[in-house]
Amino acid sequence: MPRTPGASDPGALRAGARGGWWFRRWPGPGIAAGLTDRHTPLERLVDELGPGVRTAQAEQVHGASVAVLNRIEGQVPPIAGCDGLWTAEGGLALLIRTADCLPLYFAEPRRGIAGLAHVGWRGLRAGLPARMVSAGMAAYRLIPEDLAVAVGPAIRACCYEVGAEFAALFGPHVRRRNGRLTCDLVGAALEQLARCGVRPARVLDSGLCTACSPRRWFSLRREGQATGRLVSVIMIKNMTE
Repeated sequence: MPRTPGASDPGALRAGARGGWWFRRWPGPGIAAGLTDRHTPLERLVDELGPGVRTAQAEQVHGASVAVLNRIEGQVPPIAGCDGLWTAEGGLALLIRTADCLPLYFAEPRRGIAGLAHVGWRGLRAGLPARMVSAGMAAYRLIPEDLAVAVGPAIRACCYEVGAEFAALFGPHVRRRNGRLTCDLVGAALEQLARCGVRPARVLDSGLCTACSPRRWFSLRREGQATGRLVSVIMIKNMTE
């Protein structure tokens, strides 16, 4: 069914065999994408990907820098200074950590290319979703219309109360609801992607709010800095020699 920016599918995720959650049928059989919950360690999620999986994670500085990872040998330290990652290398699991910020998953499943971004309001203001598209185009000659994008659990407008200064940053995505000023970061991110040429019909939004479901997800807004972090994972499964 065609989707419009902001459309959501609460059944987008399925429970993993050893805990955690995987996107159901997204983006296709050659790429796996999922995340931990507050009860599942990362090791269990990675174990479901099979033996010999390597991992690479972004340092996450709430910015808009993107790294392209190819020909990676063994495990690598966090990629300094970036919040977005791309790879075309099979068996390399990209990781980001969130606790309200948006985990944005990118894939070109026909060619076996995957990306992952940690998008908070600062990264969104700096254009990280658009920069992910641009980086994929530069590195792999991706066509934006061919990209599949998914949005994992993140804080939603129902719970993301903001100050008046956010109206200048995110325009119509800031609205007054029940006497509170709230911001729809997901809607702002999807609008940014649409302007880059990503087709709304190829966007899958989990529709899940981290602050609404504290028994399943970590939420910095609800629990404070001491809360844990969800780990999002995407990996190309069809490994090449």
